[in-house]
Amino acid sequence: MTGMGTKWLAGAVLGLPLSIALCTLAIVWLPGGWESGVIGALLFCLPLWAVIISLSVLFPTSARAWAVLAAANAVSFGVLWLPRLMVS
Repeated sequence: MTGMGTKWLAGAVLGLPLSIALCTLAIVWLPGGWESGVIGALLFCLPLWAVIISLSVLFPTSARAWAVLAAANAVSFGVLWLPRLMVS
């Protein structure tokens, strides 16, 4: 599998956790707490994942797609864990 197949696979595999992390980041700091926005985040997560998959085929190489999406996941989940690390 080369070319677009592996770019699409990168978007599918790494796009789901990225979309979950981005939707979580969007609701964490809501005034009413995360409980007030969890349904909206769940509804927005799947379309965001589809967008990430679609955009992943635009990378020039599959290695670049895997690297950028992995880095985006690391940053997103790092930002989510930052408050926990600061409290400890």
